[in-house]
Amino acid sequence: MKRTILSLFGILLVITGCATAPKGPAVAAIPAPVASAAAKDSPITMENLDQYLFRTDVLVVDLRNLEERFNAGYIIGTETIPFFQYLEGRMVSRGTVDGKATWDAKLAKVNDGFAFANYFPQNKAIILFCASGTRAAYVKTVLDAKGYKTYNAGAFKDYKGPNKVLGDGVYTLPAPAAH
Repeated sequence: MKRTILSLFGILLVITGCATAPKGPAVAAIPAPVASAAAKDSPITMENLDQYLFRTDVLVVDLRNLEERFNAGYIIGTETIPFFQYLEGRMVSRGTVDGKATWDAKLAKVNDGFAFANYFPQNKAIILFCASGTRAAYVKTVLDAKGYKTYNAGAFKDYKGPNKVLGDGVYTLPAPAAH
């Protein structure tokens, strides 16, 4: 009888011990966004990006074009929304200076009919990056004006984390078919 009780008690201890799994690393708090669109001012950068990947409260967006993504590679856990191939002209049109398109977001013509929430959920922190940080700064400024919580993480080339998948360096989009 004593032996049975001790055995049951031992089994109970093992089951209880298995039910309380060790805790993993703490989830990084999302820092307050900064007003500046410059990547150098952002509290979320390519150096600490891994702390924010794969989270349900964060959307990490690669603004590079598809050719850039296939040639240089990509980061696992990010969404691709190409600026030049999709957002420009649909979400926003760049203003011009001396007949040339400018990255001055004050001159942007934002399409208020664009379905912003379909691409950029309001309830998530939006982390943007591109090839150099310029497109990310521009889109950050547009989204900030719409009330989003955004960060310019900078340039893809600066990411050194384990989630980088290298591209083939030779991909070219096929020419559009003639109509």
